[in-house]
Amino acid sequence: MQAASSTLSLADALATALQHSLKVELAGVERSQGKQALAEGVASALPDLSAAYSTSGTSFAELGDTWRFGFSLTQPVVDATVVFDVMRGFRESDYYRAKSARTVADLILAVQSGYYDLAQGQGLVASAEGQHRRAVGNLKIVARRYELGEANLADKLRAEADLLTKETELLSARNGVEENQRSFSDLIGLDRWEAVEVEELPPPEEPYELPTTVISAAVLEKNPDLTVLRMQVEASDVAYWSAWGNLLPALSFSYSRGSTFGGSIFPGEESDDTRYGVVVSLPVVDVVDRVLGVTGARLDRKQSRLELAQARLDARERLASLLATQELSHKEWESASKTVELSEEVYRLNARSYELGAVSFDDLLQVEAELGQAERALIEAKAGYWLSRAELNYELGTSVEER
Repeated sequence: MQAASSTLSLADALATALQHSLKVELAGVERSQGKQALAEGVASALPDLSAAYSTSGTSFAELGDTWRFGFSLTQPVVDATVVFDVMRGFRESDYYRAKSARTVADLILAVQSGYYDLAQGQGLVASAEGQHRRAVGNLKIVARRYELGEANLADKLRAEADLLTKETELLSARNGVEENQRSFSDLIGLDRWEAVEVEELPPPEEPYELPTTVISAAVLEKNPDLTVLRMQVEASDVAYWSAWGNLLPALSFSYSRGSTFGGSIFPGEESDDTRYGVVVSLPVVDVVDRVLGVTGARLDRKQSRLELAQARLDARERLASLLATQELSHKEWESASKTVELSEEVYRLNARSYELGAVSFDDLLQVEAELGQAERALIEAKAGYWLSRAELNYELGTSVEER
């Protein structure tokens, strides 16, 4: 049995999605990955403490006679690899935070798009219901005139066919809304499908007054896609210099203490020892691999920079297109609003004129079809405006919660 309909505002739909959607869980995982990357980077600079319990001898027969227990502490002092590991941890933390923010922004855009699609579908249902009522009224007028001998059978049959067409269109519109309701319920994370209804879209606001010819870097600064790519570029920079750092010598300080005991130790022999050390390491055998690591990191760095540059160009084009689309949708909405008002009056006059025998039924059907077309254009222009506004907000990094 279908659940009772409930009306959601856009704010309620967003709040529900931000609480129940799987994308919110994904964003949480991405934030945790950022914390993990930061912790791993910082941990690479911490001292390395190890302990060992071992036995040794000059022959297999001596194994187990003497045992040694000890621990050692090694602290990097001058190690470019460690330094860049710490920096990479910070960069990767920023990257995952930006990625998490983009995931939430994607969810907000998807909820807005689904909301506007559902609102448009509901508007089309209302329009189809109006067309159906007009078709019923037309049939009554034709039937009455047919009984009086003022209309022919062809007009009556044409009115019946038009009513059947309007019934089919109404059924199709309702089915479309049900499909949108199911997908929208899944999107915002409802436990079960509900016949969710949304509020009627408000009239379009004045479009953004952002120049379409000059879109500066400051305008694109908060774009979530570009932010993620910028973090990737910064991470590739660190990886590149880290690859160079792997070629440099490393200096570390060590401290160890151990005790030896067992049957092979003579009475009075010192069994405890403490050692301090300075270790300088330099790659020799694997230097080719490390050089190849530098060339690979340089290519990755160059690719990430090119991807960012191309993404900036694409973002500028999308912004210009969305600004133009928003402006056009606003004009279409204003034009469609006036067209609907005029078409309603024309239909009313033609319906009255047909009752009086002043116009043909074909003229009445044509006027009614034009009215239905004007209503659909108005609904689509309004939804198209708000959809372009949502996409524009995403490109500009304007959060709904901040507004």
